[in-house]
Amino acid sequence: AGTVPPARARHVTRHVPLGELFTGWVTRDPDAPAVTDGRSTWSYGELARRAGRLAAHLAASGAGPERTVALVLPRSMELIAAELAVALTGAAFLPVDPDYPAERRALMLTDAAPAVVLDDPDRVRALLDGEDPEADPAPSRVLPDHAAYVIFTSGSTGTPKGVTVTHRGIAGFAAAAADRYAVGPGDRVLQFSSPSFDASVLELCVSVLSGALLVVPPHGPWLGDELAAVLDEHRITHALIPPAALATLPDPADIGGLPSLRTLIVGAEACPASLVDRWAPGRRMINSYGPTEATIVATWTGPLTAGSGTPAIGGPLPGTEAHVLDAALRPVPPGAEGELYVGGDGLARGYLGRPGLTATRFVAHPSGPPGARLYRTGDRVRRRADGELEFLGRVDRQVKVRGFRIEPGEIEAALIHHPEVREAVVVVRDEEPARGRLIGYVTPADPARRPEPARLRAALAAALPAHMVPSAVVVLDALPLTPQHKIDLRALPAPGGAPAEQHVEPRTDDERTLAAIWADVLGVDTVGVTDDFFDLGG
Repeated sequence: AGTVPPARARHVTRHVPLGELFTGWVTRDPDAPAVTDGRSTWSYGELARRAGRLAAHLAASGAGPERTVALVLPRSMELIAAELAVALTGAAFLPVDPDYPAERRALMLTDAAPAVVLDDPDRVRALLDGEDPEADPAPSRVLPDHAAYVIFTSGSTGTPKGVTVTHRGIAGFAAAAADRYAVGPGDRVLQFSSPSFDASVLELCVSVLSGALLVVPPHGPWLGDELAAVLDEHRITHALIPPAALATLPDPADIGGLPSLRTLIVGAEACPASLVDRWAPGRRMINSYGPTEATIVATWTGPLTAGSGTPAIGGPLPGTEAHVLDAALRPVPPGAEGELYVGGDGLARGYLGRPGLTATRFVAHPSGPPGARLYRTGDRVRRRADGELEFLGRVDRQVKVRGFRIEPGEIEAALIHHPEVREAVVVVRDEEPARGRLIGYVTPADPARRPEPARLRAALAAALPAHMVPSAVVVLDALPLTPQHKIDLRALPAPGGAPAEQHVEPRTDDERTLAAIWADVLGVDTVGVTDDFFDLGG
């Protein structure tokens, strides 16, 4: 598949607003392709004109510095133009996935209190394609520490929280990413991520803020053969693909090696050594780590090489600090375990409208200048002899499932809200065959009336994004306790099949074959004829 491409010439970080980063590339080459959905393509000049039209409308509607504009729009070229339009006004954009349950969307919008909400794709398209305004609004003075975007993450208290990221963080990341990911004019970047995750902002930064073309196929996300076809047909050169999705791709040799894919970024969860062995040869493969609170990526390592084992999370980006500290915020010796704290230009301002929560996670820098802060990641790490950081796990209950950052407490709060539930606990079962499955355990509010797992999962699906709905819900008479009267997570039973009184044994060879397949895939002991695939965790 060729040799690993060299890094681009190092960019000098200038802390200019997101809108100026984009218009800088418009000035350089307005005719260069900027965004495509496979059917139509907009040049940088065309994208700028469309974004400018929408920006004029938004400014007249109240958008400006330190205001928020919510974009409840599907993945599309129009969404990219809308994000840039918001940036041109100086406001912060809040992307909201329209596929989220209505209750979840309403909660995010209420919490963010946006000055403008764009939720009608046809209306946005008309504004983008309309006549140029007779007079552009006077440009607002946007400062590096003004808000650039807001991303909501799962909340341990049962409510999602909005992370406010600054233009300073975006500028630093965009410059560093152009170098490390070796991206620039002529490259083709895949928009793979959901709009509501900051990985989509990474894709924005390494495309239209770097002079490259952003490819936004209308449907997705993709897995397996369909993802391979997207990468091949669109000649993608750069893509961020979480390990869980990368593992679904056929072996590179079976799909022609994907020679166009020169830079492969993995992140959001630990990357197995087997994936590095399969995908690192012949391309630049970078393992990237970072919480939303640190502007997308805080540390990275690579290019990775086959045979090097499970990759570390590496070292900090330029302008970023990474400290391994003990409970008293003292540095631990190299090789010793500690908690990772990050700081520097990429640090978010905090949680929107939640000063108390912000103060608990963004702490005073113990050795920095007055006013400097560090973000407490909650991740356990150690610094290896080569200086790279190795991820060891969490200090709290936060989990990652298929690359999604999830607070079990938020799911538990939703379960307890159901009138038929008294107690709830949610865990990830890592043992085979249920590896990586999110499982909920509940006790009934009325011992004489056991709630139906299917009804509980349906209630969760109406309130939470799909990735936060447990694969199975298990009803117990009581949650197991340790001698210290804490929930004994190790004693929670594996999810099983239907209750004995409802179980119908397979009767034919076909039914027995299907039951065996379901039992193997879903990690349950028995499967009956009348069992529901989704109730069992499908």
